[in-house]
Amino acid sequence: MKSEMEHLDTKKLHLGLSKYETRAYVSLVMEGTCEARKLSMKCGVPRTKIYFTLNKLKERGLVYELPGEPRRFAATSPIGAFDQYLSHLREEVSSKVISLVRSRELVSFLEQEYAETRSIIGLKKEEVWIVLDHSEIVKKIRELLSQAKRDVTLITTEEDFIFFYKTFEKTLDDLVKAGVSVRIGTKVNSRNKYLAQELRYMCKVKDVDFCLPILYLCVDDQASLLAKLSHNNPSVKDEENLAVFWNNAGLSCLLSSLFPRLS
Repeated sequence: MKSEMEHLDTKKLHLGLSKYETRAYVSLVMEGTCEARKLSMKCGVPRTKIYFTLNKLKERGLVYELPGEPRRFAATSPIGAFDQYLSHLREEVSSKVISLVRSRELVSFLEQEYAETRSIIGLKKEEVWIVLDHSEIVKKIRELLSQAKRDVTLITTEEDFIFFYKTFEKTLDDLVKAGVSVRIGTKVNSRNKYLAQELRYMCKVKDVDFCLPILYLCVDDQASLLAKLSHNNPSVKDEENLAVFWNNAGLSCLLSSLFPRLS
């Protein structure tokens, strides 16, 4: 038993003691009795700190001084010495366990209510996102287009239509080759009529009176995106480059009813 105690890392003992107090007490338990100077060498507590450390242990009832010269010190029974501390620790731990259980019950209750509320309005977790960055918006549009399996609907301004064509021409070509139906609604005029004519060879382009300064994209009647893009200041990260997108059929259906029909 003594050899086992000699290998204890006293820094890891959690008895409400400081590092020096723990070292001194454990050494006295192993030695039985010891002079302060000798104890200092054995436990690694500096000689300038050993008497202060022993006095602190005496105040806690963990160490007592033997009569006579030279002065010698001994440890009291660990069970008796730490009984009050351990009782307090048990009460504290029990209180924390009870608090943890009640907290988990509360979180579980809130999660259940959250799930029920979201199901009522037809939403799931993390279905609506907001992006304030031109390059990230372009990245998200490309991602949505690449996920299309049946159809893509785009309704936007003439300026955004030109931007969309220049940015995603190859992607649109790949979608049409894959059998995806692409429908585009925009105001066709002298600025974009040649692009519209070119696109009509592979997808449906409809001249619509659309004056809102936004780009609306819907993929497979499920994932949708609304974006306001500043093509003059693409690096600006504020309301000049703002997109909101979601992956919810109910929301997409509701929003599509607000835009011109392209079928």
